[in-house]
Amino acid sequence: MKPKVATVWLGGCSGCHMSFLDMDERLIELAGRMELVYSPIADVKEFPRDVDVTLVEGAVSCDEHAELAHLIRRNSRFVVSFGDCAVS
Repeated sequence: MKPKVATVWLGGCSGCHMSFLDMDERLIELAGRMELVYSPIADVKEFPRDVDVTLVEGAVSCDEHAELAHLIRRNSRFVVSFGDCAVS
């Protein structure tokens, strides 16, 4: 079974997602090893349940971001800070 992966950007410039996409053809190999279940580059409206790994880019800069961060934590096995804004 492939791990379910999500990526999220909160308050920020989306530069980390753009850098992620710069992996070019390595993304094809990665896509074969995981199931992308939520991302700003995919047309999914609601954050799903039972996500294995969520990469979070950007800072919590409003109440909506805080609510989404709590939802992500409840529904993700692992949450990984993705980039400077999320880490800070």
